Amino acid sequence: MTKTPFGAKLELVLKVFSMSRSQLAADLAVDKSVIGRWVSGSAAPATHNMAHLTRYIASKRPGFTMLDWERTLPDFADLFGAQPPVPDGAGDSIILPMMGQIRSATETCAADLECFFRTTRPAEAAPGRFLHDQGMLRLGDNGLLEFRMGIRETVYAGWLFPIRGKLFCIATDAVSGGLVFAIFSTPPAGRVQRLDGLSLGMGAGSLPGITAATLLLDRIGELSGDAAADERRYQQLLMQDPLAPEGSIPEDVLAHLLRDFGPSQLALGGELLLHLPFHRSVARSLPPVVPLRADEGQVVRPQFGRPNIKS
Repeated sequence: MTKTPFGAKLELVLKVFSMSRSQLAADLAVDKSVIGRWVSGSAAPATHNMAHLTRYIASKRPGFTMLDWERTLPDFADLFGAQPPVPDGAGDSIILPMMGQIRSATETCAADLECFFRTTRPAEAAPGRFLHDQGMLRLGDNGLLEFRMGIRETVYAGWLFPIRGKLFCIATDAVSGGLVFAIFSTPPAGRVQRLDGLSLGMGAGSLPGITAATLLLDRIGELSGDAAADERRYQQLLMQDPLAPEGSIPEDVLAHLLRDFGPSQLALGGELLLHLPFHRSVARSLPPVVPLRADEGQVVRPQFGRPNIKS
């Protein structure tokens, strides 16, 4: 999806005033998703909202009028004493042919995924033990979901892409240059509480190989909407002891993370490959909230992923 001139201008205004989308939404009395649609270009403000937004900006930048929205992007940036934004896509850390589709899907599910989370995964350097990474998911200014996960000073940062119902992650540690990849199963519709998936990355040691493992992500807290405050909280979470106390992992989680596979297991009726089929996923969500009042009126919020299935 190509960002419209209006979306680029609104994004610039947010940066000039160091304002989050959540804060602007609260000040204008609209849902945060509405601001996201304006910025991405998937929707334009109705006439009354455009007038309200213009008056709001004029309160911070005296003399601003509706006519100023008609300026070219460089002129608009100059009006605020800012540099013109880079062309859409030029600032992305990853460029894929389907970025428009990814942004559109992200817009639908971001509110259900933004959170602080904690992982549970096998500890490669301590066989039989488990580690908890601390993580944060939040919508970035480029319309993509920022993914951060780490232990103390080691933090992997990247992006989480919703593609065909699955969640694909790619992240890197800027210090070591290591990459990690993960695919999470389709979450049920609603505010996601747990994700499960498979990760792939470099193994530990002086001559690391390649390691694949099962992985759980559990929501442990909500973002405040204040980027600086959320960053401080995340830095505090990173300092927690990552090694899970012995006996602290529930039996059902152990069974899910430590599945046997391979030729010997296949001969016993088990699995040849490490995979996560639909019926074994433990991903879960709170029920979706409907209806949601948006700029155009009261609408039913689109659902992401599969529905909750009662056993």
